[in-house]
Amino acid sequence: MNLYRFYLRVVAPTMNSLGEPKSWEVGELTSLDAGFDRAAAQVNAYTRNEAAKAYVLVLSAIFERQLRQWALHLFQQPRKPDVARQNVVDLLDEIISEAGLDGASDGVRETLVEAHEIGNVIRHGDGSASKALIKSAPQFWSYDPCDYADINPPPSPDSALLVIPGGYLEDYTRAGLRFWGRADRLEGAIEDPPF
Repeated sequence: MNLYRFYLRVVAPTMNSLGEPKSWEVGELTSLDAGFDRAAAQVNAYTRNEAAKAYVLVLSAIFERQLRQWALHLFQQPRKPDVARQNVVDLLDEIISEAGLDGASDGVRETLVEAHEIGNVIRHGDGSASKALIKSAPQFWSYDPCDYADINPPPSPDSALLVIPGGYLEDYTRAGLRFWGRADRLEGAIEDPPF
């Protein structure tokens, strides 16, 4: 439940405090105030997206750490490949298989893997992870220019133009909680989060 507590106590309050981004008009400005308003909206949208990126990275890291800890108990040790060094997607798939979990329903596995890949792009910038994610999940680079702009001097690297859509952090947290709910064999395990 660490994901749930972290989301409720840290992520959701922070994202709520940043407010919903406001769109702006593209084109010639009619006044200095309109320029200030556009700049404020762009900076606010950029800041909100940077916070969302940071939280995808943190939530994914929390899940990965917990997954690796559980794998130490699930698989007989020592094990090859070593749990600490195994690719997290391969480890997730082996755990799903070993524990007999349903990773397909509600897109749980897909969301967990996707967020891990987003985290790699955020962490490393442009490179093979970025190119692969652009091909597999181009929706993270599809946005209205009235809703997001990289406020850094151009040219913008692809990784800077990755936009985390509203609701994604909640969706990721929900996928993580569903995974752990399915893994929990005790009576009363919660598979559907209360949000």
